[in-house]
Amino acid sequence: MHARGDGSFGRSAGTQTLKGAALLLIAIIIGVVLLHTAPANTTTISSGTSTPPTTHAPKPTKPRETTTTAGATATTAPPVRPPSQVRVAVANGSGVTGLAARIRAQLNCAGYNTATPPLNAPAQVPTTSVYYVPGYQADAAVVATQQLSLPATTVKPMPTPTPLAASQLFGVDVLVLAGADIGSTTNTTEAPAGNTIAPSPRAASPPATTAQHTTTTAHPATTAARPPTTASHPTTTATHA
Repeated sequence: MHARGDGSFGRSAGTQTLKGAALLLIAIIIGVVLLHTAPANTTTISSGTSTPPTTHAPKPTKPRETTTTAGATATTAPPVRPPSQVRVAVANGSGVTGLAARIRAQLNCAGYNTATPPLNAPAQVPTTSVYYVPGYQADAAVVATQQLSLPATTVKPMPTPTPLAASQLFGVDVLVLAGADIGSTTNTTEAPAGNTIAPSPRAASPPATTAQHTTTTAHPATTAARPPTTASHPTTTATHA
């Protein structure tokens, strides 16, 4: 109502409207340009700033603990235990009496725990084997190769079922099953059953002579022949450990 009648107010309002529309259009154009020219790897947040993406380096992998010898990779073998910590049992499968007892005595002198008495295998075996329970392979190898001079091929894991009753092998770490291959080389002397040894016959007495001055009288010697006596005692042979 206070506007002039010459139309100057309308002209002023129209000019301001055009300026506002122009500024809005310019702002829209600038926004579109910034949207298309912004880097693809930036993250825009509400404050209007952008931060580069964070990358994490991969964690290094821990190498396996191996022992390399001459270009070959091998796992570390467990150490050999002291002989007193290895419980050894000896079973006789050779058919030679007393073989297990002799081997047991030899290992006992070497310091091994041989509290288990000599055992008899249920049947004869042709070759000797040295069995071990898990964790005692190195100890069984020492018993076989160093103490008994056996080849390394005689060292084997304890089979299932065991060569002897489980009650006989309770607490045993290494079992030496002596076979006929070492029994045949053992020096043993046994008298065959039924042999008879006759005593040596007594030697004949020499003729008696009597000297009187210069006259010699010969008296015929009498010899009482005693027949040799033969006592026959049958012997029995039994195989024991």
